[in-house]
Amino acid sequence: MGAQEGPAFRARAARIDGLALGRLLSLLVDGVSAEELEPRLESMQASSLIDPTTAAAVRSLNTRLWEAGRREGLLRVLYDTATDLTGIRDVEAVLKAIVRRTRSLIGSDIAYLSLNDYATGESYIRVTDGAATAQFRNIRMPLGEGVLGAVATGEAPAQSADYLRDNTKTHLESSDAAVAAEGVKAIMGVPLRVEGKVIGALLVADRRAHTFSSDDVALMESIGTHAAVALENARHFTEVADALARLDQAQRQNLAHVRALEELASLDRRLMETLASTDSLPALLRLLGESMDGEVFVVSPTGQPMAGTVPGTDFGSPAALSAAEMSAAQTLPVPFTANGLDYTVMSAVAGDQHLASLVVAGHLTQERTAVLERSALVLSAALLFERTYQEAQYRLQLELIDELLNPRSENVEAVKRRAGRFGLAENLQLVVRVVGVSDDQRQRALAVLRRHTEGRPGITALHESHLCIIEPPAYDGDGPASAAMSGRTAGGQAIVDALKRQRIEATVGSSEAVTGFPRLSAAHAEAHAVLGALQALGRHGEAADKAALGTAGMLLGAMESPFAAQLLAAQLGPLLNYDAMRGTQLVQTAWTFLENDSSMAAAANALHIHANTLRQRLARIDNILGEDWRRGGRSLDVHVALRLWRLQSAGVGGRTP
Repeated sequence: MGAQEGPAFRARAARIDGLALGRLLSLLVDGVSAEELEPRLESMQASSLIDPTTAAAVRSLNTRLWEAGRREGLLRVLYDTATDLTGIRDVEAVLKAIVRRTRSLIGSDIAYLSLNDYATGESYIRVTDGAATAQFRNIRMPLGEGVLGAVATGEAPAQSADYLRDNTKTHLESSDAAVAAEGVKAIMGVPLRVEGKVIGALLVADRRAHTFSSDDVALMESIGTHAAVALENARHFTEVADALARLDQAQRQNLAHVRALEELASLDRRLMETLASTDSLPALLRLLGESMDGEVFVVSPTGQPMAGTVPGTDFGSPAALSAAEMSAAQTLPVPFTANGLDYTVMSAVAGDQHLASLVVAGHLTQERTAVLERSALVLSAALLFERTYQEAQYRLQLELIDELLNPRSENVEAVKRRAGRFGLAENLQLVVRVVGVSDDQRQRALAVLRRHTEGRPGITALHESHLCIIEPPAYDGDGPASAAMSGRTAGGQAIVDALKRQRIEATVGSSEAVTGFPRLSAAHAEAHAVLGALQALGRHGEAADKAALGTAGMLLGAMESPFAAQLLAAQLGPLLNYDAMRGTQLVQTAWTFLENDSSMAAAANALHIHANTLRQRLARIDNILGEDWRRGGRSLDVHVALRLWRLQSAGVGGRTP
C-alpha cells in the first residue's frame, strides 16, 4: 500500500505545487502589493502548497518587481517633466513649472528654487510653490551658509531633518526667522549646474521633521539636472528671441528712417520749389500745413503776423517772444504756451539776425521737428531773397521819387517807363503824401509803410529826410472813399492808423490829386506845407489835406499875398508891436486861448501858467486890442489872423514874420 501510494502522491504534489506557483506568478504579474501577497503565502505554506524557500523567493521577486515598476514610473514622470520643461520658452514660466513639478513628485509642502548672485556672494530665492509668507519667499543666504547656501555652492546635495534644531548647519537670524514664520522643519536641496557652473539650487521643505530618503535625493538630483538644462535652454531662447526682437525693431526703425528720409527728400524738393514761386511765403505755409497736418504761422521777431491768418493768440506775449529768442539763439525748436494752448516755435535766422519765426500748434514728434527745422532754413532763404528784391525795388523807388519830384527834361521817357513798373502813369490821378515822424522812428516807419503799401500801385521812399508816398487816391471798399472823408484824407488816415498799430505816432499831409508827372513837384510842396500846418497848429497824429485843414488850408494859399500882411496888421498889429518891443508872448497867449475854445483852465494848462497869470495877460490883451477881440464875429477874424501868424511863425509858406 505504502509502496503504491508513494509515486501517486508525488505526482499529485507536483500538480498542486505547479498550480500554486501559477497563481503566485499571476498575482505578481497583476502587481499585488506586499500587504496583499503575505496572507496568500502564509495560507499556501499552511496547506503545504509551497515551502518557505519558495515563499521567500516570491517575496523577493515581488519586491524587485515593485522597485522596477517604481523606477519605470519615476523615469516616465521625469521624461514627461523634462519634455514639459524643454517645451517652455519663457524663463519665468520654466521657473514656476520646475518648482511645481518638484513639489508634486517629491510630495513636499514647499518647493523653491534659488539663483546665485556672485556679485554679492549670495543665493536668493527666485520662485516658490507652496510658501505662504513673503518673508520666506525673499530669503537671501550667503553662499555656504545653511542648507540653501551649502547646496548653492554646488558641492553636493544637502538636507536637514529639523533645520532650526540642527546645530550642524550655520544659521542667520533673518533666515531662521523666515523659516520659523513659514513653519518649515525638514529641508533638502540639490545644486543646479549648467556647463560646469552652479547657477543656483533646487530645494523642497516640509512642515514636519523627517529625513528625506536616498530615493528622494536621487529623484531631486534627476529633476535638478533636467531643470538646469531647461532653465538654460529657456534663457538662451529668451536671449535669441530678444535679439530677434531687437533686430526686428531695428529693421522697422531703419525702414521708418528710410521712409522718413525719403519724405524729407521729397519735402526738400518741394521746399526748394517754393523759393522759385512768386508767393514764396504763402506757398511755404501751404506746404507746411500739409506736412504738419495743422496750421502754421509766420510771425515777425516782435510777434506780428507776416503771412497767413493768425488766431486770437498773442504771439507778442512775453512767453512767445522769449521762446522765439531762445530758438534764434540755439537754432532749435522751442515749445511754449500762450492762452492755455501749446505751440512750438522755430526761428529763421541769417547770421546773428532774427528774420522771422515759424509757429506750429502743439508739441512735435521727431519727424515733424526735422520738417520744421528744414522749413525754417527755407524761410530764411525766402526772406533774404524777398529782402534783396525789396531792397532793389526800394532803390528803384528812391531814385524814381527823386526824379519825379525834381524832373529833368532829358529823362522823361525813362522815368515814364520806370514809373509804369509801380503802377504809375501820367494819365492817372496821383496824390503826394508827406509823413512826419520823429527822427529815431523814421527807418522803422519806412519798413512799416513799405509793408502797408505792398501790392498796391505807388512808391514809398525817403525824400529829403522825410517819408514820401506817391500813389493814386485811396479807395474805400469796392468804390471811392465816402463823402465824409476824401480819398486823399482816407489814405492819409490809413497810414496814421498803420503806424499807430506799431506804436509810431505820425502826422500826414496830403496834396490835392493831380494828373501828369510835371505837377508832382508842386503837389509835394503842397503836401509838405499841409504837414507843416498840422504840426504848427499842434494837430499831431492827424492826416489832412488843404481842404481838411479848413481856414488854415485857405491861408496856406494866401500866405505870400498882400492880403496876408494886411490881415495881420489889421487884426494883430498892436499886439505884435507890443510883443516885439517888450519881449512878451501875448500873441502866443491869445492863440492858445482861442485854440482851446476860450477855456481859461485848458489855456492855462497848455501855457503851463497859473490861471491868475492868464487872466492878467488876457486883461492886457483886452487893453491893446479891445475887449471884443474874443467875442462875437471879431473873435473869428482875430482867430484866423492868429492861425496865419502861427503858420508863418512855424515857417510854413517859406516866411517868418
